[in-house]
Amino acid sequence: MIIIGTVLGSGFASGKEIAVFFSRFGTISYFFILIAFFLFFGVIFLFLSMGEKLSKKISSSKIFAFLTLIVSLIFTSSMFAGEMNVLPQNLFVKIAAASLMLLMCFVVIKKGMGSLEKFNSILIPFTLLSLLMVLCLNFSVPNFIKSQNVYAGVFFTFLYVVLNFSISSIVIAKSGAQLTKKQKVFASFFSSLTLSVFLLLSNFVLLSHPAAMQESMPLLAISSGMGLVLIKFVIFSGCITTLFSLVYTSADCLKKFKFNFFGTCFVALILPFCFSFLGFGVIVSYLYPFASVLGTIFLCVAIVMPEKRSP
Repeated sequence: MIIIGTVLGSGFASGKEIAVFFSRFGTISYFFILIAFFLFFGVIFLFLSMGEKLSKKISSSKIFAFLTLIVSLIFTSSMFAGEMNVLPQNLFVKIAAASLMLLMCFVVIKKGMGSLEKFNSILIPFTLLSLLMVLCLNFSVPNFIKSQNVYAGVFFTFLYVVLNFSISSIVIAKSGAQLTKKQKVFASFFSSLTLSVFLLLSNFVLLSHPAAMQESMPLLAISSGMGLVLIKFVIFSGCITTLFSLVYTSADCLKKFKFNFFGTCFVALILPFCFSFLGFGVIVSYLYPFASVLGTIFLCVAIVMPEKRSP
C-alpha cells in the first residue's frame, strides 16, 4: 500500500500523467505499459533489496539530498494543485481542506513512517476500488489511433518509471528493511501488477476519449453523475497518499541541512503550496519532464556510487 500510494498521485489518478507519458502515442501505448510493468518490478525490487544501503548513500551526500528535495518539492506542489482542483469552488471549503491537509502532513513529519503506513493502509484500498468504478463507468471501445514517435514513446516510458520511483526510493527502501527476499519479490510483483492494470485500464478509457487528453484532468473531464463524485474522491485521496510520501522524503532530506521542525515544515509544505498556484496542468506538462531528468541522474548515481564506510 505504501508503494502504490507513492505513485497514485494527482497525475495518475486524474489521467493527465497517463495521457502525457502513454496515451498520446496511440494504440502502441499498450505495449509501452507492458514494458513499464517489467521496469516497475525491477526498480521496486531493487529499492526493497538495497534497503538501508540506499538510505545511507542518499543521506551521506548533500548533493543527493538537494537533488531529491528539488524534485520532491515539484511533485508536492502538483499534489496540492490537484487537491485544490477537485474541491468545490467555495473559499471556506478550500481553506478548511488545505488546513486539514497541512495538519496531516505535520503529523507525518513528526511521526515518520508509522503514520505513513497507517494512512495508506486505510486510504489506498478505497481509492483503487473507486478508480476501478470510474473506469468501468466510462468504458467504451476505443478506435485504432495511429502511433506517432515510437522511439519517443519508449523513452517516455522509461522517464515515467523514473519519475514515479526516483524520489519515493527513500520511502520504499525503508519499508523493505524488515522483509525477507520472498516477501520483497511478492511486494514488487503485487505493486507492479496493480499499477500496470490501472495504467492499462486508464489508457483504454483515455484512447476512447482522445479529446479529453488535452484537459488538465482528463478523467475528471469525461466523468459525470456518480462517476464525477468518485473521480474527485480518487484524485483527492491519491494526492494525499502521495503527498505524505513526498513530505516524508523532503523532511528526511532537510535533516541533512540541519533544519529545525518549523524550518522543515516551511520548506516541505508552505513553499510547494505557494508554487501550486501555477496550476496543475502547467506543473504536470512542464515541470514533470524536468523532474524526470533530475530523477534519472539521481537514480543512476545512487545505484553506482560506492557506499561510504566508517573508519
